[in-house]
Amino acid sequence: MPVIPYTHWAYFPDPAGARSCASELADYVIRIREVEGSRWLLLAGRDVETDAMVERHAEVEAIVARHGGEYDGGEATYLEGKPVADPETGEMRTTAARSPRTRKRA
Repeated sequence: MPVIPYTHWAYFPDPAGARSCASELADYVIRIREVEGSRWLLLAGRDVETDAMVERHAEVEAIVARHGGEYDGGEATYLEGKPVADPETGEMRTTAARSPRTRKRA
């Protein structure tokens, strides 16, 4: 099965909710940072088998909701033509200028 690096995006009203959510995503590289004043962005990246992406999306969305967050989809991230699993590297270098709402959901 093909595998791609994939990053999920979620927003939380406080850092505690984002950290609590991150604890359930132990198999991901997690980055949390404050954005837009009092909102907190959680980026959760890892390699995903393409055949399991729909199920993984639903699973991550349910985890985010349980912790009071707003799931905003995800994206495959490439840097200089190479796949990147660390969401901070990919987000900062390849997607920082885009609005999160412009990402396509898998």
